[in-house]
Amino acid sequence: MQRFEEFFKEIEERSSAIRKNKSWLSFALTFLFLGVYFYLTLPSLSYQSPSFYSFLLLGLLIFTGLRLIFGPRMNIASFKRSFVLLVFLLIVPFIFSLISSPIFRAQSYAKLLVPEKGVFEDEIEKIALSQVPIVDRETAGIIGAKQLGSLTDLVSQFEIDPQYSQIDLAGKPIRVSPLRYFDIIKYITNRKGGIGYYVSVDMTTQGGQIVKLDKPIFYSSGDYLMRNIHRKIRFQYPFSLLGETNFEIDDKGDAYYVTPLLRKTIGFFGGLDATGAIITDANTGKSTLYELKDVPSWVDRVFPAELIVRQLDDYGLYKGGYFNSIFGQKNVTSTTEGYNYISIDQDIYLTTGVTSVRSDDSNLGFYYTNMRTKESKFYPLASATETAAMGSARGKVQEKEYRPTFPVILNVSDRPVYFMSLKDDAKTAKMYALVDAQQFTNVYVADTVDELFRAYNKYHLAAGVQQDMETVTIKEVREIILEGSSVFYFTVKENDKIYEITAAILGPEVLTLKEGSRLKILASLRDNIYTVESLEQ
Repeated sequence: MQRFEEFFKEIEERSSAIRKNKSWLSFALTFLFLGVYFYLTLPSLSYQSPSFYSFLLLGLLIFTGLRLIFGPRMNIASFKRSFVLLVFLLIVPFIFSLISSPIFRAQSYAKLLVPEKGVFEDEIEKIALSQVPIVDRETAGIIGAKQLGSLTDLVSQFEIDPQYSQIDLAGKPIRVSPLRYFDIIKYITNRKGGIGYYVSVDMTTQGGQIVKLDKPIFYSSGDYLMRNIHRKIRFQYPFSLLGETNFEIDDKGDAYYVTPLLRKTIGFFGGLDATGAIITDANTGKSTLYELKDVPSWVDRVFPAELIVRQLDDYGLYKGGYFNSIFGQKNVTSTTEGYNYISIDQDIYLTTGVTSVRSDDSNLGFYYTNMRTKESKFYPLASATETAAMGSARGKVQEKEYRPTFPVILNVSDRPVYFMSLKDDAKTAKMYALVDAQQFTNVYVADTVDELFRAYNKYHLAAGVQQDMETVTIKEVREIILEGSSVFYFTVKENDKIYEITAAILGPEVLTLKEGSRLKILASLRDNIYTVESLEQ
């Protein structure tokens, strides 16, 4: 009997040792699974990220399941510990999210982004024709695809990343996007040499080109292993909240990725904001973290567009307090449905309308927000909404069934004017439209941007609307023949500008121009030349 008990005890000890070893196996398998999961999904391990708690919860469930299968029998104490940890991972984030919500912190949300009030006609420069953006992301994709299709040696190996970030390059609004490997086979055969090109689309001319880089791209979104740019940045900053990574070109023509570094600034889980930017060399993969004040000036996009719009909405919603946002709604505003970008002083600005939550039939004004610095201005202007302007433009060419793009607000002759392209079913811009934001029944359409602005200026001159006419004295004038037409270029004593004027547009009176002629003119800037739209002698 005693021998049997000793044998049974030995078996139990051996079994317990095996189960303890299998507990370590459960740990090892759990960490292995979580490692693979992290590699594939790249969750943030910041305590402010919901994905961090999901990651821990997944690990707890996997370990508990494996322990039930391989480990020692779980007693009541073990179950209690697992249950308490489960409740912690589910309840604590919820409680802290509630404490950090606008219910308790409305004023903090309203102060995340406080736009300054400005004067539209004084602060928003009259845009030159050469700066008017006529290409949106959809059209840029079509133009880029045509350019790539013309290069047979590239189109068989690569495709274009659909991002098409808008940047300001040498004072011009440009959309850029890198190439990426067409599939895994093309990745294997081309990864050693990297990606030597990116697509550039001029937003003012619709001109596209495939640009060769001096230093090829080795880190891209199309890489399957550790040279995937998203994986590279996540492994470098595993405990950080990161925004969308944007492809940009610096002033030297080299390729970089710009990733916003985010932080929740209200309580534990509220008030998401950007606190810096991670700039990654697309050739070497080296990353540098910059504080907001130190971000290089060539960087155009630090603050995500969705974050800016959310903070503008929070400002309009909560500046009068949380309960006012629900009940009284006094002076409560929101952004309109959509936004656009415009290039000003070599920076990219997000523009969107502002409307009352009680009535969305008209705009109270417009927000202009710098996407690198988050400096924001509110320009109070009673006007039609972007949607109403799009409807007016669509109605002007209803027989053609063209679709307007989302408009951008411009300063034309000190008036807020919506500009948009009109596209056909092939998503190609066929015409262009200007809609007076304050008189949205005044709609102008034309086949080219030049003709469009000329028609706008002609109408306003005929209507007696005050224009920026300038009085000048001709210093020197020269005539050249272009495509059978006389074109006159002249300089004036009052400034260093070069003016262009044609007889085909302004009539035979331009033939009388000579040195010393005193003129009153209206001119628009295009490609560093001022084109005369109207002339009085």
